[in-house]
Amino acid sequence: HRGGKGLLLPLGGETELNWDNRLKVVLYGLGLCYCFLGVSIAADMFMAAIERITSKQRKVRIPGTERLVTVQVWNETVANLTLMALGSSAPEILLSLNDVFKNEFFEGKLGPSTIVGSAAFNLFVIIAVCVNSIPNGEVRVIKEVGVFVVTAIWSIFAYVWLLFIVHFNTRNVIEVWEGVMTFFFFPMLVISSYATDVGWLTLANIKAFFCPCCYGKEEVEAVKDDDESDYEFSLIQFVCWLCFSVVSFVVRMIAKVASVIFNATIGCLCRRACNKMKKQGYEKSDGEAKAEEEDASQGFTMPPMADVVLDEDGEPIDWEQGVFSFASDSLKVWGGEDERSFTVTIYRRNGDTGRVTFTYKTIALTAVPGYDYVEVEDELQFRDGIKEQQLDLKILAKAHGEQNDKFQLIILDENGEVMFNPERDGGEEKNILTVEIINENPRPRTIKERFLSVCDRTVNCDEMRLGTVQWIDQFWESVYVNGTREAQEQAGIAAWIVHMIWLPWKVPLAMITPPPTFLGGWVCFVFSLLGIGFLTIIIGDLAELFGCALGIEDAITAISIVALGTSVPDLFASRAAAKQDEYADASIVNVTGSNSVNVFLGIGLPWMWASLYWSIGGANDKWRMKYSQDYGAEWGQNGAAVFIVNGGMLFFSVTVFTLTACVCLTVIGMRRWYFGGELGGPSDPKAYSSFLLISLWFLYIALSVWKFMTGTEELTKQILALSISIPVIVVLMIMFAVLLQALKISKKYIGEEGFWGIFISICVVGGRMAIFFVFQNEPS
Repeated sequence: HRGGKGLLLPLGGETELNWDNRLKVVLYGLGLCYCFLGVSIAADMFMAAIERITSKQRKVRIPGTERLVTVQVWNETVANLTLMALGSSAPEILLSLNDVFKNEFFEGKLGPSTIVGSAAFNLFVIIAVCVNSIPNGEVRVIKEVGVFVVTAIWSIFAYVWLLFIVHFNTRNVIEVWEGVMTFFFFPMLVISSYATDVGWLTLANIKAFFCPCCYGKEEVEAVKDDDESDYEFSLIQFVCWLCFSVVSFVVRMIAKVASVIFNATIGCLCRRACNKMKKQGYEKSDGEAKAEEEDASQGFTMPPMADVVLDEDGEPIDWEQGVFSFASDSLKVWGGEDERSFTVTIYRRNGDTGRVTFTYKTIALTAVPGYDYVEVEDELQFRDGIKEQQLDLKILAKAHGEQNDKFQLIILDENGEVMFNPERDGGEEKNILTVEIINENPRPRTIKERFLSVCDRTVNCDEMRLGTVQWIDQFWESVYVNGTREAQEQAGIAAWIVHMIWLPWKVPLAMITPPPTFLGGWVCFVFSLLGIGFLTIIIGDLAELFGCALGIEDAITAISIVALGTSVPDLFASRAAAKQDEYADASIVNVTGSNSVNVFLGIGLPWMWASLYWSIGGANDKWRMKYSQDYGAEWGQNGAAVFIVNGGMLFFSVTVFTLTACVCLTVIGMRRWYFGGELGGPSDPKAYSSFLLISLWFLYIALSVWKFMTGTEELTKQILALSISIPVIVVLMIMFAVLLQALKISKKYIGEEGFWGIFISICVVGGRMAIFFVFQNEPS
C-alpha cells in the first residue's frame, strides 16, 4: 500500500506500486526463494562454527588418582539444545526479532506464525522423511530416551504456555512477567535435559522423593542403592546445584569480561610478561637455561609398558587377539629451530593371535597441523605374533617466544572389533596419547620476541596463520566451479548453471565470514550469525511484499512459504543424520528440542523486550491511536502501555499444532513399541507413518489458512472444523492404502513405471476437468 515500506525493500519505493501485479508476484516470489538459498549457505557456515566450538576438549584428573583423561568441554545434550538448536533455528529466531524491531515494538505477524509453522514442518515433515529414509527392515532407535521425553514434554508445554499467556490469562496482552517467564523457560529446558542426561533427574528419583509411600521400605533402599538411578543426588541437592551453577556462571562471565578488558591493552600484557620472566629467572644466561633444560629432559621418556593389562578387578583381560595400548597417557618432546622426528611405540599385550588392523590419526589441541606438527592418518597392521610397533611422527620448527603446544595421537577401530587398554585415556574404544611440544629455544629477550610470546599466548599465532590461508582458499573455492581451477576445467553446463545461481551468495559470504579456525570458531559464529540476520531482514520485507501482491495475509505467507524455506536445510541435514547415525537422537530429539527453543527464544526474547519497552516507555501517540479504545481503560491509564498481540489468529493455529503434535508423538512412541525403533521398520508401516505425518502437516496448513481467511471467532465453527478434519485424515489414509496396494499389484503386470504413468494421466485429466467446471460456474 502507498506509504508502506520495510527496512530495506522495496528498492524502487512507491514506483513499484505501478508495476503489473502478476510481475510483482513472480519477482517477489523468486526473490524470496533466492534468499532462502543464501540463508542455507550462511547456516552451513554457522553450523561449521558450532561444530568447531563444541569439539573443544580438555584434560581432567580422575578423582583419587594422578591420571588425566580427555573429555569434551561441551556436554552433548547441552550443545544440542543451545548452539545446535540455535544454529537450526537462527533464521526463524532472527526473523521474529526483526519483526518486532521493524514494527517499532508493536506486534508483527511474520515472527510468531513463522515459529509455529516451522515447528509444524520440523515435527511432521522432517520426521516423516527420516522415518522413510531408513532401508527396509532396519530401524533407528532413540538412545537417550530420558532426554527425548523431557524435550518432548517441553515442546508441548511451550505451545500450551503460548495459549495460556495469549488467550486465557490476559487476553491479547503480554505482560512483562509473561515475556520474561517465556524466555526463562529456555535455561530451564537446558538444565532439566542435562540433569536427565547425567542421571540426576530420573523417574525413580522423582517417585522416591515426592511419593515415598509408593515404595516399601526395601524398595526405597533398593532405589537408593541402584547405581543407575543415583538416588543419592536428591532433588534438593539438584536445586542447590542449580543455584550454585547460576551464581558461578554469572561470576565467571563477569570475570571473563574483566579479563578481556584487561588483556585488551598490549602494554599491560607486555609488562606482565616481563615481570613473570623476571620472577622465573629468565634473566639467566643461555648456558644456565640450557643446562636446566638438559636436566629436565631426563623425565621426558615414557615409562615401560607392563607385560599384562588388567581390568578393574585387577585380573588379566582375556582377549585372544591382544589388548593394544600406549605405555602412557602423555608424552613430552622437545621442539626447536628445526624439524624433528620422534617415535611412539604401540604395544600388544594379553595375546598376539591373528592379524589386526586399526586406524591411527593425530588431533589438534593447541598445536596447529602444518605449523607445529605434521598431521597423519593411516592404518596400522599387527601381523600374527607381533607384539609392538613404532610410529614415526614429525614436529616442525618453533619460533623464539612461541608457547608450548599439545596435540593427540589416537588409535581406534571404527568397527569396534579391536580391544584397547581400558585403563588408558579413551577407554576400550580407543586410546589417546597427548603429546606436548616443549619449546627449547632460548627465552625471549627482545621486544619482538616478547611481543610474539604475549600474542601467541593470547590468540595462538599459528592458528591465525592457518585461518588466514583457509580464508583465502575459502574465497577461491567460492569463485571456481566445483571449488578448484582443475575441477572447473572439467565442469559441464549443468555445473556452470548451478554455480552461477549460487555465486552471488557464495562469494560475499565467503569474503565476510572467516573460517572456523579463528579463536575456536567464535569469530565465524558471530559473522555468520550477522549474515543470517541481514538475510532475514530481506526475507521479512520480501514476504510482506509477496503477500501484499498476492492478496494474502502475512501470517499465511509465514506459516507456509517462509517456514518451509527456512526449514528445508534442516530437512536435508536430519535425513543425512538418520541414514548415517546409529541412533535416531539427531533426527528426532533435535526436532523436539529445536521446537522448544523456537518458542522460548524466537517468541520469548522479542516479546520480553517489547513488553519491557512499553512498560518502561509508556504509551505514545501511535499506541493510543491503535489500542486506546479497546485496551486504554484497563491498561493505558496514566500514560501506561502494554504489548498487544492478536491472540485470536495465533490461538487457533497453536491449538491445531498442539493437538496434531500429540498425535505425532503418539505415533513415534507406538513405532518404538511395535517395530523396535522410531525410524525405519517394514516397508508398509514406514509408508503409512510417513503419509500420516505429512497429512497432519497439510491439515495444519489448511486449517490455519481457513482461520486466517475467514477470520471467524465463533468457537463452534472452529470445533466443527477440527472435528471434520478427523474423518478427512481417515479417508486419506484409506485412499493411500488402496493406492499402495494397487502399486504392489501393478508391479506384477504393467510395472511400476506403467502404474505411475496411468496415475499421473488420471490426475492431469481430473485437474483439467476441475478447472473447467470452476470457470464454467464463475458468474459473468
